[in-house]
Amino acid sequence: MREEAIIRSLWLSFQYIKDMKVNKTRFCPSPTGLLHLGNLRTSLFSSLLAKKDNGSFLLRIEDTDLERSKKEFSIAICNDLKWMALDWDEGPEVGGKEDSYYQSERIDLYEEFYNTLLEKDLIYPCFTSEEELKIIRRNQIASGQPPRYTGVWSNATQEEVRDELDKGNKPVYRFRIPKDRTIEFKDLVKGEQSFSTVDLDDFIVRKKDNTPTFMFANAIDDSLMGVDLVLRGDDHLSNTPRQIALLEALGLSLPAYAHVSLFTGSDGAPLSKRNGSISINDLREQGYLPIAVANYLSRVGHTIADNDLKTYGELADSFKIDNISSSPSKFDMDQLLYWQKKAVEDLNIDECKSWLKDSLEDLPSSIDKDNFIALIKDNINFPHEAQDYLNNLFLTPLGERSEIIDVIKSAGKEFYLQAQEVITSEIIDWNETAKNIGSSTGKKGKELFMPLRCAITGQTKGPELDRVVNLIGTQQVIKKLKEASEL
Repeated sequence: MREEAIIRSLWLSFQYIKDMKVNKTRFCPSPTGLLHLGNLRTSLFSSLLAKKDNGSFLLRIEDTDLERSKKEFSIAICNDLKWMALDWDEGPEVGGKEDSYYQSERIDLYEEFYNTLLEKDLIYPCFTSEEELKIIRRNQIASGQPPRYTGVWSNATQEEVRDELDKGNKPVYRFRIPKDRTIEFKDLVKGEQSFSTVDLDDFIVRKKDNTPTFMFANAIDDSLMGVDLVLRGDDHLSNTPRQIALLEALGLSLPAYAHVSLFTGSDGAPLSKRNGSISINDLREQGYLPIAVANYLSRVGHTIADNDLKTYGELADSFKIDNISSSPSKFDMDQLLYWQKKAVEDLNIDECKSWLKDSLEDLPSSIDKDNFIALIKDNINFPHEAQDYLNNLFLTPLGERSEIIDVIKSAGKEFYLQAQEVITSEIIDWNETAKNIGSSTGKKGKELFMPLRCAITGQTKGPELDRVVNLIGTQQVIKKLKEASEL
């Protein structure tokens, strides 16, 4: 069985190199917190690779950490993926051939494989305490050695084990790494990988509370669920030879592996709130469009030839595993904003209306909503900016707009009174009206148009003033000019 697993692994690597055919990918988050850009990128890459080849995308919740895993985080992860339109073909809420896609509900299945390893003497109890491990690692580092478990319990007698159990001490169980071989595999991003098992310590497969570790359950589920491409961060690269050894020992088939570079903060340090670690929930609340986020992330550590805004189908068609970089990628807020702007520009009026729904609740009933959206659409990137336009045009008194008061006052009270006198009837052509105001007041250029813009719109920039006037109407213009004259 071990030989069969090796042969399958080599065959998979060859096939991927040959035709890049992907049958099933997966995303398997731990529900210990909210989804962030780094793990969302991994999910997106996996989804696009599956979509490209008409394969399936699997979602699995790895919640064996009973202390840190929370149901609310599982729900949030699913909601975030649905918001991003990263629909999974197999997993929670969708179903599939498995009874459950929550690892906490698959404990009995893991027990069977655990017993197989126990019968083959491929795992053993270890009573080394955390404090002892810290001392061992500290001494190893001090002597220039890599920190790893030394295998002190690998050859313990039954009597030694029984003594510890009689003391009430609970063991972890470690997998016996074979020490006489080299584990090699073709990483589809990083190329050929080789690990001497001498450098691999006996890793834990079962914790003191009898729950499986990530190393154990993750590898078994990937194989049993038919995942043929495991795409994950390269912080897991050193886990791969360990999981290969485990799967071979159990006679289970091996997937192909692709380890993508880490997604770092703008300063090159690990992602944090300070340098770009934004939760997907934060992005949603800020008004980012999912397709903008997808277009940005698909180009972080992956090359797409053009800068066109693409649908998910187009992104999948453009996605190539050969174009994934092996170098770390930095978060770039300017690029994220660039794609947000392009995505907003691509919205039609109905889509924009839905996106801005909450921000338009206070729009006066006399103002046509479609026309208002058409007016501001090219000047906004987020819903709160639409709210700002609404407030400035209709709701917020000019006297409360500190950034424009000096500009308004600089024109003088008489300027606005004369402007009102010019508007004796319905404004048909604002440009002609503005010209007449200039003739009456003796103002021209910036001295004419900036005070008028600030008075009428409540801000120093925005859409063309004639479009604003056409939307709000003559009476609102007169009202604003009167308000400006009283400041």
